[in-house]
Amino acid sequence: MTKQQFIAILESRLAPLPPHERKEFIQDVESHFIIGMQNGRNEQEIARELGDPFEMAKEALGDRFIEMDPPPPPFFQANHSASFSLRKYVIGAGLFFCALVMIPFLAALWSGGAALAIGALVTLISPLFVLLDFMMNGTFYPAKLFLTVSLVGIGILLYIATRSAVTGLLTLTRRYSLWNVQLWKGRDQQ
Repeated sequence: MTKQQFIAILESRLAPLPPHERKEFIQDVESHFIIGMQNGRNEQEIARELGDPFEMAKEALGDRFIEMDPPPPPFFQANHSASFSLRKYVIGAGLFFCALVMIPFLAALWSGGAALAIGALVTLISPLFVLLDFMMNGTFYPAKLFLTVSLVGIGILLYIATRSAVTGLLTLTRRYSLWNVQLWKGRDQQ
């Protein structure tokens, strides 16, 4: 255990002491480390000689001692942060490769939705094309009128389909984006 770890444990455990008493106790322990290092010993040896910092804090507090769970060892903490970093990189790489498939798929779906919208628009304005044809050529065919009426009906159906498709695409895209963000941040799925 290093000097910094030893002192950190003492400071956290001696919190019930008044600040001036806690500071004095910590300074005494730091002086042991300074003297020991001047005599050629390393921090681990000095920490072993001083004993368990939890027991030392317990004795210093006396009847003010409150039982607390000891913190995890520093090795576990360092290992945890390293595994967390590794986890983030693995998730990032997974999201990147998922995006290589999902983004083109979403683009294809959105292109289909745009095609539906354009088809609905063109069929809904088909009577204008028949009117324009009549104005330019001066000829009128009843078959064109019936075709135009049926195209308007198809256009209305396409408009309804387009609204449903766009709503579904917006929902799908938003959920996919939120899933990516949650996965990247490391939150659990609900």
